[in-house]
This record gives sequence, structure tokens and C-alpha cells, in this order.
Amino acid sequence: MLLSSGVLISDALGKLKERYPDRRTRRVLREVHLQVTNARTGLSQALARFPRSFPRNVITVIRAGEEGGSAMLAERFSDLAERLAYEEANRSAVRKACAYPLLVIVMAIGVQALLLGVVFPRLSDLLASLGGRLPPLTRGVMDASHLVRRAWPALAAALAAGPAAVLWLRRIPAIGVRIDGLLLRLPVIGEIYTCLAVALVCKIYRSLYQANKPAPEIIESCVDLVGNHAFRQGLSEAGRQISFNGATLTAAFGRSGLFPPLACLAIDVGEQSGRLPEAMDRVSEYFSGRARERIATAIAVLNPAMTLLVVGGVGLVMAAFFQAAYQIVYATH
Repeated sequence: MLLSSGVLISDALGKLKERYPDRRTRRVLREVHLQVTNARTGLSQALARFPRSFPRNVITVIRAGEEGGSAMLAERFSDLAERLAYEEANRSAVRKACAYPLLVIVMAIGVQALLLGVVFPRLSDLLASLGGRLPPLTRGVMDASHLVRRAWPALAAALAAGPAAVLWLRRIPAIGVRIDGLLLRLPVIGEIYTCLAVALVCKIYRSLYQANKPAPEIIESCVDLVGNHAFRQGLSEAGRQISFNGATLTAAFGRSGLFPPLACLAIDVGEQSGRLPEAMDRVSEYFSGRARERIATAIAVLNPAMTLLVVGGVGLVMAAFFQAAYQIVYATH
């Protein structure tokens, strides 16, 4: 906002470093201001000294804006603010949606632990003293409880080792591409991730294209923004098709198999009409909205499914408890 109003970079940093509400951010801004004013370094260079606050993909966009002057730099900051706000909104929506199922799961685990660890053993002892036997359902639940209590170290190790093994295997390039390729082919998760990745690539492409960056360099910058190895490999191949084979952007994206046909159609229209930034913007808006719709649908289905699953597990344990309690009452009469 300050740059759009004609304020110099050093003056804008000077205002922010004293008035920004977060203390840690003020400390970073003071150092950046010092580098820009005293060391005469560029803004992107000064910000790059703090990679935890300003990641490499953010620095790439800011550097492209610097090369075009203050007005273009202000536009790039606006693009970054919009993109980061969109990503944070998606993360916040997912966190809020997962809060209720997690609460239900924790409460269910607490109830089952109380019944299986405290109540059921006492019922078993009481029935044994009365000369009775536990009902079949109760015995099955108790046997499962004993098995879990004996084997919980192995179960916990398996649960922890599974994700750790997947993360370790993803570091191997060939295996990581295969694992991430399978992720992209999953029915719901794969479609959501593809929509978000396409929207992000198109948004960054529009921003850097307006900064007069060549297509291969823009795609190389987009590769750094995507975490999925298979998607990154497809983008890299698209960049090589443009650089060495002279392919159009539409043809390169279409051959990658990552961009949906509707996205390629819109990009082709933008290339033919000379309005590629507008086309990229519309593709980004469409697929980001589509991803939000898919996320909302998945959450709407997941919440009742998780609730039914948890309630079913608790109901099974409660049924076993009441069967045993009824048998005790019947035995005492």
C-alpha cells in the first residue's frame, strides 16, 4: 500500500519497523531497513537473509518486481498478499473442520479406555466371584483389550514408523515421484491437490509474466512452489518442451497431463488473443473455487462418517458393558 502511494522502499520500511504490531517482525524489519539504507542492498537481497520469514518463492516474486520499478513491485506485493491470504484461508478452513472429529475421537478413546481399563476388569472379577461367566460379546471386547494392552508398543511403533518410512522414501527421487503420482490419482485428495496446484501455478505465472520474465524461467520458479514430486517433474518437463522444442505454453502444459483440459483451453485462448495474464487469472480463480468446493464437500461427508464410526465403536463397548452388568444383576437374584 505504501509503495502504491509513491513512498520509497526505505521510507516504507522505516514506517513499518516502528509501527508493525508484532515484536519479532519489527526486529526483522529493522535489520532489513538497515541493510537497504546503509548497505545499499536490494530489498529482495535483504529479505532473503530471513528465509524463515520470507521463503525462496516469495523472494523470487519480489525480485521480479524490483526489476520493473516501484509500481511493478507494489503489484507483486499485492499478488503475494492475495496468494498468502488464500493459502491461509484454506489452512484455517481445514483446521476448523478437523477440530470437531478430533474432539469426538479423543472423547471416544477416553470412554473406551475407562471402560476397558477400569470397569471391565472389575466386572470380570465380580462375575468370577459369583461363579458366572462374561457374555460372549464382553469376552471378545475384553480379549481385544488385553491384546491391545500387551501389544501397544508394537502398534505405536508401527503407527509412527509408517509415516516416517513414507517421508524417508519420498526423499529418493524415483520413489518420491511414484508415491506423489499415486497421491495425485486418489479420487478426492488428488483432485483437490491438482486444483490447488494449478491455481497456484497460474497465479504465479501471471504475476511473473507481467514482470516480463520468460516462460522457462517462470516455470522454473513455479517448480519451487510445488511440493508434489510428480507435479514438479511435469512442470520441469513442460519448461524443457518450451526451451528446447519451441512448444507453446498450452501444448507443454497439455502434454504434462497435470493441467485439466479446461485449464489448457483457457490458456490457449489467452495465448491466441494476447491476453494470457487475464486467462491465467481466470483459471486460477476457477480452480481455487473448485478446490474450495471439493474441500467443503469432503468435510461435509467426513464429519458424519467419523462421528458414526466413533459412535459405533463406543456403542459396541457399551453394549458389551450392559450385557455384563445385566448378567451380574441376574446372577445376584
